[in-house]
Amino acid sequence: MKTRMEKRISISTITVLALVLMLVLGTVLVDHDVVWAKKPAPSLRSEIEYVNVGGLGIFDGEGRLLVWKGPISGDINGVILYWIYLPPPAMPDKARSSFYEARWEIWDGDDLLLAGESAGQTAYPPGKDGIWRGKGIVTETNVEFADWMGRQTYEGGNVELVPQPSGDLIPSGGEGIFRIN
Repeated sequence: MKTRMEKRISISTITVLALVLMLVLGTVLVDHDVVWAKKPAPSLRSEIEYVNVGGLGIFDGEGRLLVWKGPISGDINGVILYWIYLPPPAMPDKARSSFYEARWEIWDGDDLLLAGESAGQTAYPPGKDGIWRGKGIVTETNVEFADWMGRQTYEGGNVELVPQPSGDLIPSGGEGIFRIN
């Protein structure tokens, strides 16, 4: 009876020691950067200032016009460009809204930091500046922002409108918020 008990103790002791050894070796052998890697913050938020550059007539390969360009600062710094299918101009005496589809790009010098697609709506109250809101997704990143691939974006701001001799109101600039969750 005693030998049977000794065998059970030795087998359970060996099993426990083996598990402890595997745990210690596993911790030592696992890549330190993977175990201790920081998860990205819940969101990146930046402010944008932009000017209307639609009059330059610069189109991308998809037929979208470069309509906004300006500095972006905050959690992301650089220059942001908005390429959209050209919406019709606002009329000064009527409230109206228009939908847009855009490609946005954030550059730091010659380096593309982030890019994506978005869509939204711009409201033009009579006699006031326009207000736009949109939502999108990150479709391209550089190595620094690789964790943000596929994340949702939110954008919005105001659009300063300038009356034209034809009576139309043409966007001239504005400011807003750009956020990636």
